Amino acid sequence: MMPPILNRLRTIELIAWDFDEYKSRPETIDLERPVKARELVVRRQSDHSSSALCEEETRLLRDTLVLQQSRLDLHAEMMGLDWSLGVVDLRRLLAFQRRLSFNSTLPAMTVPPQCDWDRLIEIAFASPNPVICDVVHDTDKKTVILQSSNPNVQLRVTQDPAAPVAVCAGSPFFEVAQYAGRWFLRDGYHRAYKLLREGIFHIPAVIVRARTLEELGAVQPQFFSEAILLSERPPFVSDFLNDALTIEYERHPIIKTLRITMEESIAFPLPIAISGEQL
Repeated sequence: MMPPILNRLRTIELIAWDFDEYKSRPETIDLERPVKARELVVRRQSDHSSSALCEEETRLLRDTLVLQQSRLDLHAEMMGLDWSLGVVDLRRLLAFQRRLSFNSTLPAMTVPPQCDWDRLIEIAFASPNPVICDVVHDTDKKTVILQSSNPNVQLRVTQDPAAPVAVCAGSPFFEVAQYAGRWFLRDGYHRAYKLLREGIFHIPAVIVRARTLEELGAVQPQFFSEAILLSERPPFVSDFLNDALTIEYERHPIIKTLRITMEESIAFPLPIAISGEQL
């Protein structure tokens, strides 16, 4: 079931770049803070093209990563993409998300020490996320409505004729992407935030070699634009931990709604044209 509407979510937003239209952002923020944040970013050394791949750790975990690479759900998640597995440095990853929101009612992730690779593997290659939503069947309109407080809930087309459409709750995998010579965090922002906060910098991940902005995943209107992501001083994931580059506020939870309309029709097949040569 969805959480009560009064359950407000703690939100952290990056402020050293442009602002989008976001109704939940307080109108009374100190306008000097974004100005000072931009000054800090302009002064810092530009280093946005260094590789995030940890080659030694990747070799160390080669056999374990091979086992993860055989997962069918991982192949389904990465269908159509050029990908591999490796260990990455969180401090090297750029961010296309503007905000992180935290639900205090959800179980907190336990962060293991850097040397505990087995538990870090469990974080990076988690079990599929459970689908939690309310379902309403409108028989008159032949519509099924699904509502969830998880914004990552989505419909996906499958290869199963008995169940051609599936409801998914977002990728359980920690994903990074190489795009335009830079390394980005593709999925797993909350996990990255908690790991960085505890001083854990190296984490196994799925590495996508993105050829387009769509494959990178940075195409939602609430994300930073491509111009900012490819600028001289783009945002890093680690910037979410810098109080001078962020503001914090609370917002109401959002509700994601999916609608499935069912239609049936019966028709005779079109006659097959027969040419003179086939007679």
